[in-house]
Amino acid sequence: MIAPGLPRRRPLRSPPMPRDRRLALVSIDPIWEDPSGDFVPFTYGVRKLEASIRACPDLDDVEIRIIDLRSGDPEAFFEAIRDFRPTHVGASLYLWSIGPFRDLAARIRRWDPSVRVVIGGPHARPSVFALAPYRELAHTVDAAVTGEGEEVLRALLREDDWDAIPGLLRPHALGWRSTGPLERIDVDAYPSPYQLDLAPVGRTGYLETYRGCPIHCTFCQWGEQASDRVFSVEHLASHLEGLRRARVPNVFNLDAAFNLSPRGFRNLAEAERQTGVLAETLVHGHLYPTFLRDEHLELLTSFKRCQVAIGVQSFEPEVLHRLGRPFDLARFERVVDVVRDHFPIELELMLGLPGDDPESFRRTFHHAVEIADSVRVFWTLVLPDALLDRADAELAIDFDPETWHIRSCAGWSPEDLQRELAYVKRVAEEHANPVVAERWAGFQVRDRSADPRREAGPRHIDSARDRGVTPVPIELVESIRQRVGGRVQGWRLRTMRNQHDGLFFDLDAPGGEVVLEAVPRAPDRPYFEAVDGVAYSHRGPLAREDAPQLREVIRLVHRDALPLVRGEPREAAHG
Repeated sequence: MIAPGLPRRRPLRSPPMPRDRRLALVSIDPIWEDPSGDFVPFTYGVRKLEASIRACPDLDDVEIRIIDLRSGDPEAFFEAIRDFRPTHVGASLYLWSIGPFRDLAARIRRWDPSVRVVIGGPHARPSVFALAPYRELAHTVDAAVTGEGEEVLRALLREDDWDAIPGLLRPHALGWRSTGPLERIDVDAYPSPYQLDLAPVGRTGYLETYRGCPIHCTFCQWGEQASDRVFSVEHLASHLEGLRRARVPNVFNLDAAFNLSPRGFRNLAEAERQTGVLAETLVHGHLYPTFLRDEHLELLTSFKRCQVAIGVQSFEPEVLHRLGRPFDLARFERVVDVVRDHFPIELELMLGLPGDDPESFRRTFHHAVEIADSVRVFWTLVLPDALLDRADAELAIDFDPETWHIRSCAGWSPEDLQRELAYVKRVAEEHANPVVAERWAGFQVRDRSADPRREAGPRHIDSARDRGVTPVPIELVESIRQRVGGRVQGWRLRTMRNQHDGLFFDLDAPGGEVVLEAVPRAPDRPYFEAVDGVAYSHRGPLAREDAPQLREVIRLVHRDALPLVRGEPREAAHG
């Protein structure tokens, strides 16, 4: 529970803390089950926090030790902390580390109550602290950071009075108390560990071009975090040069997908043009096919090698819609067919999505095997900022709070889940390069390295006439989707397409699929509705009684459609 807010915040004072400040940052580096041997990871998040402190002149006396172990044994971490004798401990909570670090915090509190312990990371959330296995954290830690930690950690090292620092939850007799909202940071204001040469040399490199995600899928831990903050060209170029100095064998893109932030992508393209770093290495990341364009492929194919995964999760429209996932199957299959000319297609699926069922999952799995070069299937997790916090009660989710795996939900019994996972594992073992873990499995379906189409030259996603058309910003699609779905009962937006011959809205209506077209009004062209010189017409079944609802849809989309139909600059299209 979150108790009422604290009294009015006092101004932060100049550093009252003693000069002897020793910070231990602890994290568990998970072992990736990677048959290729390409990945040599480390925990990037704590290195970013270290860089934030190192870049601050008034904190240059803080002694920092990174304790990043490939171990879930809290005793191993405690021994390292006891040897270091810190004044502050910061722990990053992920699904694989929250249990061990809960136990570590208890050890630290018994050993030396004067050590101030702060927890952060994606599992530092009130909904997690309310679960029985984690309630004791209210008695063993001093604060939890529920958002970005770069600036908050600086304040924690400067200040005695943590109640005066915004962005925290503090333990209280009545529950966790908020110290107030944290201002969103300017991401460019904080250096990356590669810019300061703090990252390990010869390990997998990490790249981040923007924060958040414009698509708010209920099952995804990006949650409701907006994606409007991007790293500048200068910041990214400096980061890429740091990757080169660190002699990284490969680079993992941490973004929700390469192509979900147009500004972030453009900045990366320019930074790479200036440095050429990614042309020298293997790059891994995700694509979102619905919004893929030729410009994305042009950059990705300039890398020395690129491995892309596509998180389909399911091919069932109703399942995806209920969980907030936009999906255009026809475009997906067309785009995947073109992408295959450049890269092997790896599809990722989720087993046990609420509202799905074994029969429809089996259809999704079989279709994935038909069209993909490799497939990975993951047991659904119930995570904070995702299903734990945003799922409808009618989905009847039951999960294990220690492993975070779903145990049952609408459409799935425990026996269903076990049976389908066993089937996936059997199929995996019949194919090349199988990886069969406890709760997921992956395998290679086919090797297209000798595919003759690769020698025929690349095909294009966009038609020649569409390449100069302003693409619809992804954030705008999501905004309109929520607007229409929330105000017009029975209607939903699947996607938007801006093409040379018009702006198109693909809609699900009570009577079936309806395509709404918006073009400049012409005297001799019939239309359904005209507003400000824009003519709207439609294709698909529309009953007479549904016409007023379509007019309401037009009213809701018009202010954003107008600049796109007029061909105004990209910035104007954000409406």
